[in-house]
Amino acid sequence: MSTAEAASREKVRDRVLFVVVLTVFLDLVGFGITIPLLPFYVKPMVSEEWAGIITGLLISSYSFAQALATPVLGRLSDRMGRRSVIVLSLAGNAASMVLFAAAVNFQVLWCLFVSRLLAGATAGNLAACQAAIADVTEKHERAPAMGRLGAGIGLGMIMGPVIGGVTAKIALWAPPIAAAVMALADLVLAAALMPETRPVREPERAGHDAYRGPTRDERRREPSFSEIVADKRVATVLQMYFLTFMAMTVLNVAFPLLSHDRFGWTAEQVGYMFAIFGVSGVVIQGFLIKRLSARFSELGLVETAAALMLVGMLCAAFSTQPWMMVLANVLIGVGVAINNPSISSLASKYAREDQRGTVLGYAQSTGSWARTIWPATWGFMYNRVAPISPFLGAAAGAALLLGVALVLHKQDTPAPEQG
Repeated sequence: MSTAEAASREKVRDRVLFVVVLTVFLDLVGFGITIPLLPFYVKPMVSEEWAGIITGLLISSYSFAQALATPVLGRLSDRMGRRSVIVLSLAGNAASMVLFAAAVNFQVLWCLFVSRLLAGATAGNLAACQAAIADVTEKHERAPAMGRLGAGIGLGMIMGPVIGGVTAKIALWAPPIAAAVMALADLVLAAALMPETRPVREPERAGHDAYRGPTRDERRREPSFSEIVADKRVATVLQMYFLTFMAMTVLNVAFPLLSHDRFGWTAEQVGYMFAIFGVSGVVIQGFLIKRLSARFSELGLVETAAALMLVGMLCAAFSTQPWMMVLANVLIGVGVAINNPSISSLASKYAREDQRGTVLGYAQSTGSWARTIWPATWGFMYNRVAPISPFLGAAAGAALLLGVALVLHKQDTPAPEQG
């Protein structure tokens, strides 16, 4: 590759990274704006005894829609292109936020559910964003690039509640409107700046000057889920996604409850812990993951991350002093920050080049199913079994993640680039 070609490739890569990181940042800003305020939105619409249940169902509906939509959007990105899917999802995200604001202003509960389902479905663009990164990076660049994507997610988790708190002083409908405006701005940037990155196959017959998408026969030959997971490495990465989010979701449910019941922490103090969690993600994924991935393999990083998460869960479960809960939060936050870009990089490496979006879509969908199932499970276990039981369950998930990564490490072979 000549110097000019290398410079051109780097320019395209940097532009794509800018757009996709901004996209996931705004996805999480919208999520962070609405989630902390959901109880305030729900209470005027339902009776007091139903407020908590409805709030939980709204959170689960977002993850449920994301789980269904992510593999579809990933597959569409393989067929239509990454850029089209990202632009379409941003339009849907903006529409969901406008619908959310209308539901809040007019106190229409079913409209609130529709807005969360639409928001979850459009947040499925993460697979297309990851596939776009995989398209424009070499294998050795992929984990750091996925880390920048993770940093965007972490920063969105930090900024969302801040923006929501500030704009809520105007009116309760103002935070989702702010999220809609930001999504529309990102849509304009993506349409103007982002090139298409999906590898385009050469036309098969003379007289065709451009590839015009898959034929009917080609669509029939598109791989099913069973064909995708026939590759044991891909199947194992999907298991790793599920176990990762199984462990992570305990923070949303059991961490605030245990810290309040055991040490009397207020909502503000719990908020500081979530801010620390987000900062850990930004620092590690934005600045340190490149150095870590240069020295260690992705599987080695997953193993380290799983061990940190395991120790953090046990530290929280058996904490007797507030500083132990702080330490647990830091250990889990660092583990998650190292783990997530590493398994995303693994998924993109193990996938065939023409199936990256599909595989990454299934991977993100697996995580979304975990986020749909486990929050309710941890809440039930906390109230009906024992307060430490969710943390012990999450620790078991982290231990399984460590075991799966160790087994895959022994069996790992270079992934094929072409089908």
